[in-house]
Amino acid sequence: MKQVLKCEYCSRVDVNPDVIMKHEDVCSFNKKNKKCYTCEYHYEEGYNREHIPGCEIRLNASKYEEEGNCPGWLYQGLSKEREERLKELGL
Repeated sequence: MKQVLKCEYCSRVDVNPDVIMKHEDVCSFNKKNKKCYTCEYHYEEGYNREHIPGCEIRLNASKYEEEGNCPGWLYQGLSKEREERLKELGL
């Protein structure tokens, strides 16, 4: 059995810690990168499991999915976190 390290944001694994550390900085699911996978406006336009990213506010999803730092990015977990916090506060 080998010990492996797993990315904190996705399912990527590797035996080399340096590989995982470098990957986490650019991972599409790391919300600091503001990429489509973590955006409230992201959806799939493709059919039959074809991956074609879409954007509800009509920004270039293909570009920002690759580059990150989308100007229209809104964290998809924000509304859920807000609701949970309001519930904790009894509001």
